[in-house]
Amino acid sequence: MFRLTLLALLALVSISAFAQERSVEGFNNRFNLVKNDEGKVTVIKLKRATRFFTIKPFIEQLKNDLLGQQSAMKNISEAELDQMLIDLGMNPYALHHEDGAEEARNFKESILNVSNIDVEAAFTDLDKADFWTEFQRRLNEAMLFLDPSVVANLEDSRFFYKKAVTHAVVVWALNEAKKHFSNIPILNIASFVIVRVHDMMLEQRHFAHNMMLHYFETVKEGKLGMTKLEVDRAVSSIYEYRIEATNIFESNRANANWASYGMNNFYNVIRAGNSTVNAWGDPLSARAFSGIKKLNFAFASVTHEGARKIYHLHHKAHMFSGKPSLAYDYSKPKRVKQLRSLLNIGGVALGFLKLPDFIKTNADKFMKSIYVQQVRTEGGLIGYFESTGDTAMMKTVFAQRSNLYIIE
Repeated sequence: MFRLTLLALLALVSISAFAQERSVEGFNNRFNLVKNDEGKVTVIKLKRATRFFTIKPFIEQLKNDLLGQQSAMKNISEAELDQMLIDLGMNPYALHHEDGAEEARNFKESILNVSNIDVEAAFTDLDKADFWTEFQRRLNEAMLFLDPSVVANLEDSRFFYKKAVTHAVVVWALNEAKKHFSNIPILNIASFVIVRVHDMMLEQRHFAHNMMLHYFETVKEGKLGMTKLEVDRAVSSIYEYRIEATNIFESNRANANWASYGMNNFYNVIRAGNSTVNAWGDPLSARAFSGIKKLNFAFASVTHEGARKIYHLHHKAHMFSGKPSLAYDYSKPKRVKQLRSLLNIGGVALGFLKLPDFIKTNADKFMKSIYVQQVRTEGGLIGYFESTGDTAMMKTVFAQRSNLYIIE
C-alpha cells in the first residue's frame, strides 16, 4: 500500500514538473526579457506582436460577416434566434421593466434587420480611402509612443500613462468621419470601425498580460529567469496599464507602492476566484455545477447541463446578468466563436435602426459587456492549455478571440 502511494505521489510530482517545463517553454517562446548592463530585467516584450495595424482587413471581415449572416438568416427561425440570445445570456421574453430587456430587444431587432441591409452599397459608400488611410496613419503613429511589443516596463511606474495618446486619435477620427459620411447608417458603421479597431489594438496587450499572469501564478520566478522583485514589478506594470488616464489618484498609488501594487491587486483577484469556486461547489448553491476544477486565477471547468464547460471566474454573461460568462463549451466547440461573430454583426446592424443615440449607446455598452473583457482575459486560458500541452485547445481559444490583431 505504501509503495502504491509513493508511486502515485512520484507520478503526480513528475506530471507537475512536466507542466512547469511546458509553461517555461511557452513563456520563453512568447516573451523576451530585456536586461540592463547589471543583468536586471527592465522590460518584457512580446516576441510576436502586431506592430503595424491596417484597417482594410477588418472592414472586409465585417462585410463578409454581414453577407454571411444575411445568407444564414434565410434558414433561421425566430425561435432559433431567441435561443441564440439565450446562449448570449439575454432573455428575449423579458418584461419591459426588467434589466436588460430593452437591450435584448434592440439587439434582436438589429439582427432581424440584417436581411434588409444593402451590404454592397453600404460598403461602397464606406470606401473613403483618403479618410481611412489618414486614420490608419495617425493611429499607427500614436502607437509608436508605446511600442506594441512592450507588455511590461519594470522601471517606469507611469510608462503606460502615454496610452491616452491613441484615444485622442479616436476622438479626431469620430469628428472627421462626420465630414466624410453624410448618410447616418454609413456614419454609424464608420464610427463602429473606428472604435472597434482601436479597442482591438489595445486588446493585444491585455491578452498577453493575462497570459503572463497565468505563468506568474503557476511557475516559480527563478524558472522564468526572473527574481521575485522583478516579477512583482512586472505585475505592477500590468495593473498600471489598467489605470484610466483620468485616475491620477490611482496612478500616484501605483507609483508610491510599485513593488507591491500589482501583487496586491493580483492576490485580490485570486482570492475572489477562490471564493467563486467555493460558492459554485456549495451544496445549497442554485448553480447546477458539478465536477468543478479551478484551472488558474481566471477560469474553472465544470459539468453543467450534462456537458463539460469552462467559465470565467470574474466576468458575468453580461452587465445585467448574475451568471458567469462562458469561455468554452466542449459539447459545442464553435458556440462561443459564433456568438461573438453575431455580436460583431449586431454592433454594425444597430447603426441601421432608427433609434435615439442614447439607446444605441446603451445597446453598444451592453453588447461589449458580453465579450470585450472576456476576450482580453482568455490570454490566461491560452497559458493554461500551453501548460497542459493541449495545442488543439490553444488553437480553438485563439480562433474565438474575435480579434485579428492578436497573433498566435
